[in-house]
Order: sequence, then C-alpha cells, then structure tokens
Amino acid sequence: MTRFPSQIQKQQGAALAIGLILLVVITLMGYTGMKGTILQEKMAAGLHNRALANSGANSGIRQGEYFLYNLVDQTNGINVRGTPTGEFNDLYSLLSDPNDPTSEKNPVLVEFFKRNWESTAGTVHDYPFTTVSGNGALNELPQYLIHEVVYGQVINNSGDAENPATSGSNCKQRSFMVTGKSQSGDGNNISLLQSMYTVVTGCDATN
Repeated sequence: MTRFPSQIQKQQGAALAIGLILLVVITLMGYTGMKGTILQEKMAAGLHNRALANSGANSGIRQGEYFLYNLVDQTNGINVRGTPTGEFNDLYSLLSDPNDPTSEKNPVLVEFFKRNWESTAGTVHDYPFTTVSGNGALNELPQYLIHEVVYGQVINNSGDAENPATSGSNCKQRSFMVTGKSQSGDGNNISLLQSMYTVVTGCDATN
C-alpha cells in the first residue's frame, strides 16, 4: 500500500529532549559524587597531617624532658635556672627580667609560641624525621624549648616548702615547661604541645 506524504507521522523531538534531560541529571549526580569524594579525601589528608604534626611535637617534648632529666642528674641541679637569653643550656626564663615579677613575658618565648617557623630559639630534634618518605614525612625537624615557670621554693628534708629566708636547706623545687613544636609535611599544620617538668635540685649530699 502506498502511503501518501500527508499520511507520514512527524516526530516532535520528545525523545531527544528526554534523553538530554536524563544526561544532565546523570552528569550532575556524577559531579556531586566526585565532589563529595574529593572533600572526604581532603578531610582525611588534613587529619593525617595534623596527626603527623602532633606526633612530631610529642617527640620534641620527650627529647626536651630527656635532656632536662640528664642535665639535672649530671649537675645535681646546681645553677639549673632559666635566663632571658638562654645562655645556660638553652633554658629560658618566663619573664624578660626574672627579678621583676611585673616585667613582660620573655619575647623569645612569645616568638617561639607563634604558629610559624621563624623563631631560631628552638632546639632541633636530633632524629632525622624528614628522611621518612611518602606520607610520613615532616616538613621540618621537630623542635623543643624549655623555660622555667617559677623560681624554686626551698624544700626541707621532709619534702615540705619553707620560707627561703629562714630555711637552712639548699634544696629547691623548680618547675619547667617543655614545649614541642612540629610542622606537617604539607606545611599547613604546625602543632605546639607542652608538658610540665618539676624537679628538686641543689640538695646537699646529707639531705
């Protein structure tokens, strides 16, 4: 049977329009899924680098404590005291003038406590963390800084605090703050952690 031109059914383009709409929807779904995955990867990387920085700072603290322990052990605490410029084994005082309780905070400490790597006062960790390859690398070697929180009280033979003016004991209780500082491999995370280290120093052999 011959079909005349007037009887031919014309396409209205509905299939093409629906196909394009579905294609757009699928593209948006794929883009949203990829964006979520990328965000999760960035969050995981951020947590990883923060953990690296914290671990480095903890390691710095431990080395600082170990150094302080050996210093006190070898000297019996004689003259183990923080100074404004750290001339005694890089032990710093809390205040710029240790004899004036109203003086400002030691600027050396203020600079070190900033979350950057511009301070030159820190003692560099002696373990080469930066040689660790891949995602375990640190951007800089961890550092530590030790400062004396307060000057020592006089401690008697029973371990009780006494007035220095009336006490005959040479024992002094000293408190030091050990600060560890570390920077993650990507350079975006700088961690500062602190611990308190208290020692009894300067005791006579008979005490």
